[in-house]
Amino acid sequence: MLADTAHDWPLTGREVELAAIEDAIGRGGGVLLDGDRGTGKSRLLAAALERAAAAGRTVISVGGAGRGREDSVEAFGSLTECLEWFTASRRREAVADRAVLGVDDAHLVDDTSAAQLYQLVASGRLALATAVERGAPVPAGIDKLWVTRLVERIELGPFDRTAVAGALHGRLGGHVDTATLERLRATTGGNPLILGELVEGALADGSLRQVNGIWRWQGLAERPTERLAAVVHLSLRGLAPDEQELVNMLAVAQPLEAEITNHCGLAQAAESLNLRGVVAVEYRGHRVRLRLALPLSGVVVAARMSDLTARRLRRQVADWIESTGARRADDELRVITLRLDAGLVPGRRQLLRLARTAFQRQDLALAERLCRLTLDGSPTGAGERARDRRPRPGPAWEPALPIGSTTASAAGSTTGSGIGPAAFGAASRPPLTRVASAGDAPTAAPDDVPTALLLGLILAARGHHTEAETLFAAGLDTGARVPVADLLAAVHGRAANLAFGLRRLDDAAAVLDRAVATVGVDRAPALQGSRAVIAVTADRLHDAVAIGDAALPDEPADSPVTQVLLPAVAFARMQLGDPARALELLSRCAAAVDGWDDDARLRHHVLLARCAFLMGDLHGCESALGAMSRHAAEEDHQRRLQIAVLRSRLCRAAGRPDEAVALLREASVLQGRDDWLTTQAWTLAQLAGALAESGRRTEALRTLVEARLVQSEAVAHPIAADDIALERALVLAHCGDRTGAAGQALEVARNSAAAHRTATAVAALHLAARVAQAAPLTAQATRLAADSSSELVRLQAEHIRALAESDGDALTAVMTRLRALGALPLAAEAAAQAGRAYRAAGRHHKSREVRSGCGEILADCSGTLPPWCAVEPRWEGATAQLTTREREIAALAAAGVSNRDIAGQLVLSVRTVENHLHRVYHKLAVTARAELARVLAQAEATEPVLLGDVRAAPAAGATAERTRSRRRPPGTTKGPGRRAAG
Repeated sequence: MLADTAHDWPLTGREVELAAIEDAIGRGGGVLLDGDRGTGKSRLLAAALERAAAAGRTVISVGGAGRGREDSVEAFGSLTECLEWFTASRRREAVADRAVLGVDDAHLVDDTSAAQLYQLVASGRLALATAVERGAPVPAGIDKLWVTRLVERIELGPFDRTAVAGALHGRLGGHVDTATLERLRATTGGNPLILGELVEGALADGSLRQVNGIWRWQGLAERPTERLAAVVHLSLRGLAPDEQELVNMLAVAQPLEAEITNHCGLAQAAESLNLRGVVAVEYRGHRVRLRLALPLSGVVVAARMSDLTARRLRRQVADWIESTGARRADDELRVITLRLDAGLVPGRRQLLRLARTAFQRQDLALAERLCRLTLDGSPTGAGERARDRRPRPGPAWEPALPIGSTTASAAGSTTGSGIGPAAFGAASRPPLTRVASAGDAPTAAPDDVPTALLLGLILAARGHHTEAETLFAAGLDTGARVPVADLLAAVHGRAANLAFGLRRLDDAAAVLDRAVATVGVDRAPALQGSRAVIAVTADRLHDAVAIGDAALPDEPADSPVTQVLLPAVAFARMQLGDPARALELLSRCAAAVDGWDDDARLRHHVLLARCAFLMGDLHGCESALGAMSRHAAEEDHQRRLQIAVLRSRLCRAAGRPDEAVALLREASVLQGRDDWLTTQAWTLAQLAGALAESGRRTEALRTLVEARLVQSEAVAHPIAADDIALERALVLAHCGDRTGAAGQALEVARNSAAAHRTATAVAALHLAARVAQAAPLTAQATRLAADSSSELVRLQAEHIRALAESDGDALTAVMTRLRALGALPLAAEAAAQAGRAYRAAGRHHKSREVRSGCGEILADCSGTLPPWCAVEPRWEGATAQLTTREREIAALAAAGVSNRDIAGQLVLSVRTVENHLHRVYHKLAVTARAELARVLAQAEATEPVLLGDVRAAPAAGATAERTRSRRRPPGTTKGPGRRAAG
């Protein structure tokens, strides 16, 4: 870290390396740290020298190493000066044996001094702690030290996610939201120095700020600070002219196909920059692409580049892409982007066509830009904006385009956007824009209204919901005659924006009803898809099915109506517990899906995967994911989001929660607009569940609070709300609060059953039966499963019945079927339950056999049994006595969140939070938040015994004896005063 910010940043994420350095200095010739610039070599070296000095060793430093402890470290400016002093001191016996010499930036040492240093270390007179920059030429004497094993070489890489989280928590002192953490890690590449500078700059400009006690950052809103730019530019010094040319070209046009370097004579520059780690190589199928390795490098280089240089390079790349035939799907959009940034603006018709293409390809920033240029109608003004626009390095730090006021006047004009009814030239306006027909005389510029409506769709997709509604209202109220496709798309978009963006479901339904009355009966089916989507969002699943039954039989498989309506109807049938009928619907259109719109095709594949999962066909789910992945472009965030969420579900089912955590963290960053398939809150709730399954319970609780906060800000979505609540029940169960988990799960079961959502209801009953009592739930689960075509639902109901009856044979059968499905954690749990049931029945041989099978399953997935099933605990852990609310408050308090912010997040009074914390402190015997964090971390690190002394599950009603046995300390038996042998 740099000097003026380092004092605020604790030394975190390097505990293992620091211990290795201490060990190497203590037992041998020392250590050599090797890492890129900014990875914290100097600071780690200083910390190691401080510890050596504190341990009583004589410490000598060169080049700033150990500068933090001038009182105990003898410091020198050059190695030559230091060695002269050391030699004289040895003659006077002023230095104890085996002094520790710290040399920072040893790659800058001259050859003579390096050779002398080698001799001193080899003779045992010095222990050396030194650092070199990776890739820099190192003197032979320094290299020889680790090659001959006189010192240990330790490589320092960038921070991983855990280290980034620890550093941010140490600096900010509070919870950082999941998306912010992932953005900061991706933007900085995990480089500690760059991370520190970026965070300090973001704190200074207010882009990193606390919202309801949670730190959030949406990305760089402006150019990087001069200090951050200087730090990033350190790795780009000393470039040859051809290397600088390639770096400049990548800064304004990355990623680039590797072939262009041959065309421009920059192939050798690409090779050398790749060796230096400045340029990264990506392989995507047969394509080989280049990009700058550090994401921020492009922003920094572009900000310092001459405008004329940037124009020349953009035109050069655009010309090369066109010369190759622009054969790839995204080439046309890349060319127009480069030409616009170079100040070249095409005609309005071409701009509008390309805006539609960009919208279809989900390049929303480019689509908005093209629409605004089309409506501007001024090549000069457009060119000026094009020249001012900086390259778009990626969504994490892309600067937002200026957007006008979202306040509409009484006349319906849009202030600031340049678009309103007056701009369309209509003298009188009927209630709704009319569909163009032959012989109509135009009442406005031919492209203004369609372009404004398209801009409304784009703004809605980008989250600018109020301005989008203003545009929709103005565009649909002009009386201009537009093609029916544009009109219907605008109505669909407006309804979705009202429902999901502005949380006005009733207004969305009213817009659809008016549109149906306006366009006529013959065109009304085109709007049924949106009506079905609104019905699904409002949890009126039977209404959605009825709409589909009425409209779909007469529609071709490739019609726009089918593309919008069929996925919504299939989703409704799946939620109603009939994934088989949903799959049948989806299969009818399988041959036509490749010709569907991108969004519709994505929903089709998502529902195929989800229905296959419910049918127990994990192979079919994987096949659907493979089909989605084939179409997943890097910039298609919505597709990548759905793939990550679905694949995380497979990982969790197969017992790989750590993989699921990584996927869901990626999804939390990709999450754009909420829709009826996926919401941001549900994604975060799934992340909380995966964290709990992987043993990170405190982080799971904090993520769950974050999910509930996001949920409170979004449109009411009963289906997603129950899914979120079910994940919360799972987190509580993993945290040891079985009563709270069962209560939450039973509430979900009641809500879902009332709405006829069979799959969710049975899944909730299944969780409640596993963590509490199964007998009272058997009849309801069996009745619900009888009406479902889902293999998974029926299997869950059979598991509940087998648990209720403590039937070892039935539990073994359930285990076998779950294992065949690939649901390994559930299979292991069923095996452990079968072992207990057999033991209770006196069938000890069978119990040992099935418990052995449980161990094999756990070995297959490298997993452990959940805490409610691992053992019958002999005593409760430190945190088991906390209530659900106390656990949530304790987790947030341990993360550094203030009482006021905790109250805001959980919708409590500050006094209530203080009372809960007082009880937590009393129960855990702590007096401060630091102690609370330590106790929670220790409780989380405690692993359950896998298959230890597994006793039979007590019969229903034997709760008193079970409670007494849990309270006995370890090693005691049932009788008073008697202790178990051994």
